[in-house]
Amino acid sequence: MTVQKILNNNLILATDEAGREQVVMGKGLRFFCRVGEELPPEHVQKVFVLRQQGVVDRYRELLQDVPPRTAEVLEEALQLAYEQFPGRLNDQLFVTLFDHLVYAIERCQKHIVLPNRLLWEVRRFYPREYAAGQQICAFLNERLDLDLPAEEAGNIAFHLVNAQTENPDMTHTLQAVRMLKDIYNIVALSCGQSIDENSVHYARFLTHMQYFIDRVLDRKMLGSEDISVLEPVLEQHPRAYGCAQKVAAYVQKNLGVEVPREELIYLTMHLARILN
Repeated sequence: MTVQKILNNNLILATDEAGREQVVMGKGLRFFCRVGEELPPEHVQKVFVLRQQGVVDRYRELLQDVPPRTAEVLEEALQLAYEQFPGRLNDQLFVTLFDHLVYAIERCQKHIVLPNRLLWEVRRFYPREYAAGQQICAFLNERLDLDLPAEEAGNIAFHLVNAQTENPDMTHTLQAVRMLKDIYNIVALSCGQSIDENSVHYARFLTHMQYFIDRVLDRKMLGSEDISVLEPVLEQHPRAYGCAQKVAAYVQKNLGVEVPREELIYLTMHLARILN
């Protein structure tokens, strides 16, 4: 990679062999390179491949308005996020979350709190992302002498959830959270018993539902594998199967999407585990 521009102490704008622009992060990276020279790989901690030129330009604009010390603290906070979810967050989060945090700090300094109407759902259905949001808020509060509210932990969690999907549109994530809440309520009412939310089976069910909803919204549901060996599951667990059918009816009514039998079988299997 060739150094194109030094953004600050820890960030370099570089180009790869194909001429594509990349933002490169490394502690004190600017002291180990010069514009026009090859970037020393031993000092590189993270490479962000920003595929849209507008994203790169937006980050440059932000850096012009953000004090250098604040920018470096925000970059460290972003590094915390990537460390929490190795290999799962897309590179666009580097700019979108940086952008969000810049304005979150500004709101905090002006004592403005924006309500997060889905904060409860995020806490309940995306506990890892919410915990990471809390960690980032605590880090920023300590380093920048702030008092970011709990709502910001939820907002950060939304960005982390969104960065793990193929669809970068935040409305996609908002819809997924609402669907997860509705499906949870369907399951809770249908099974007629309390659900142990601390069990391993519930955690696996929750993960399955998150991926299931993503497949529904992206119209990429399962349907190509031979699952005839699993068909007896439906007869063995009629209560779980009935619950899975109600979930399928909800998807059909609200999105006009028919849930294939393969999805019904896997959903029944997860439901059977939490019901038993």
